[in-house]
Amino acid sequence: MKKNIKFILITVLLAVVLSLSLVGCTKTPNLKGGDPTATTYNNNSLVVSQGDYIYFVNGKITVDDIAEKKDNKYGKVVKSAIYRAKKDGSEPEVLVPQVAMDSNNANGISVLGKYVYFTSPSTATAKDGTLQKNNTDFYRVEISGKKLKKLVTLEGNTNQYKFTDNGLIYVENNKLVYLSYKGKSETILEYAGNTYFPVTSTYVPEKADATMAVYYTESPEENDGDPYNDIKCVTSTGEVKTILSGKDSKATYSIKSVESESNGQATVYYEKTVYDMGEEKNTGLYGIKLGSDFKVANGEKRFAASGASVRYINYEKGLYVFEDSKMYIPIFDNDGLMQEGDNVYYLGTTITQSNIVTIREEAGKNFIYYTESNMLMKIEMDVKEEGNINNVGRAKKVIKKDIVTDYVKPVLNGNTFYYINSGLYNYMYKVDISTKDAKHSLLGVRTDVDKTAYIKLVKEMDEEAREKHDKYIAEDLPAGDLKKD
Repeated sequence: MKKNIKFILITVLLAVVLSLSLVGCTKTPNLKGGDPTATTYNNNSLVVSQGDYIYFVNGKITVDDIAEKKDNKYGKVVKSAIYRAKKDGSEPEVLVPQVAMDSNNANGISVLGKYVYFTSPSTATAKDGTLQKNNTDFYRVEISGKKLKKLVTLEGNTNQYKFTDNGLIYVENNKLVYLSYKGKSETILEYAGNTYFPVTSTYVPEKADATMAVYYTESPEENDGDPYNDIKCVTSTGEVKTILSGKDSKATYSIKSVESESNGQATVYYEKTVYDMGEEKNTGLYGIKLGSDFKVANGEKRFAASGASVRYINYEKGLYVFEDSKMYIPIFDNDGLMQEGDNVYYLGTTITQSNIVTIREEAGKNFIYYTESNMLMKIEMDVKEEGNINNVGRAKKVIKKDIVTDYVKPVLNGNTFYYINSGLYNYMYKVDISTKDAKHSLLGVRTDVDKTAYIKLVKEMDEEAREKHDKYIAEDLPAGDLKKD
């Protein structure tokens, strides 16, 4: 009997040792709180809000920063890891101690219900030992930090993809693929030539809108008449739906955008080319509004001429067209020819549709927030001088320096601006833009190496530089650390 007991004890001890050797000293986070039933805001960005918390990427790295496997070892990563904090930025705590994204990745993280979804450079090695860091691992993890699961590894780090609430949709080697989170993948389209992956920025659990899908065009395999194609989508459950067919109108479509509307609706924007007896004509930019059930709620509407550079507003109001340093909402005459509308804004050459952070109303006035030369700028729209609208020289510098602009766009959530600070080691910072001279503060935490470098940087500042630093940055280290020797 004693031998049996001894054998059992040894077996249990070996099992414990084996389990410890598998996980090493890594401790999996087990965060309390969080509300998976709450609406999520700013998905696919660097800072996502759900319930009482924000989930954010702590800092930016490049793929070159990952020289060996240990540089992306779970449990060892601080910079570029995923953290959680209260909405005021307090109580930051690590959620995923692993690299989330890198500089080659144009997408952010998403929080859908009880899971956080993100990508990470692969740590697999080839037969010759080469680190496959330019390939991408796709993950999801519970908002507690538990149950981290790798979904798939894709070749390269510039793949189009979309995390949905039921499956991952992506393009690899020109194939459009749906991967259920239950593990089964299905090729939707062998050659995906025109696809659009909309951002479901706002997510209401169990009430996802029509942006929770990926849209694409598909041509029929056999067609003896004029060419045409269809606009289709694959939904979050992997179901394929036909949105619009060009067969009867002898038209081909090219999808330009899918934008969220109110009440779970979405507008699909596309350019349309009409064919007649071998001749073709691009007739412009159109849109149709879909309900959350993917059925057409409002019919086709023309918004702009073909090839126009635009920023989308909504189905009812239309869109802004950028042309000759102007931005305007177009109108159409009886012949369907586009003209400038009443709202014309002369912007100079510094604002484009790609560097606009947001357009929003404040105290009854419309403002554009945009980035320029690592600054955040703000300009009022609808400003008239002597009967002409002219905004040249009216732009104000909201933040004067150090905004990383060659990465995922910074986030303006309410009056809090979140950005990667290039002047202080590429960490996530925040500032209240509604308060004059508000100080910028570190949102997450630094590595020990960067903390030491930051202290050295401050200590070596001359009096003028230190005064500017203290006016601009909220102190987040003990005064004794920053005090000069």
